[in-house]
Amino acid sequence: EVASICAKPAICRDFDFCDSFRDAVGSICRNISEGFVRFTSPEIAKFFRYALASLGEVQDHLKECQTRKIITDPEFQRLWDLSEHVKATSLNFSKSHRERAERAKRERRKRRRRT
Repeated sequence: EVASICAKPAICRDFDFCDSFRDAVGSICRNISEGFVRFTSPEIAKFFRYALASLGEVQDHLKECQTRKIITDPEFQRLWDLSEHVKATSLNFSKSHRERAERAKRERRKRRRRT
């Protein structure tokens, strides 16, 4: 989708915008992928947080595309809904890892207080 948006005449010469948009989308994919190959909950949760931050950038780009009339309102809504689905799925997947990481952190603090 990003490639087709950035190919539109209204935006194709705005190289900074298109490069930033493509980088943000790629960053989501790379961070989710890297999160999947980590073996500890804190690391998995960290990379999913990075992916969610990049998703926020993508959503900002989508809003700008809508404001600049590069995409139609129905296109915006479809892409926004997809981005929200990615957000919800990522948050749901990483929830147990975030909780495990918090439990481990609390346990480390308790052990330090005992010594």
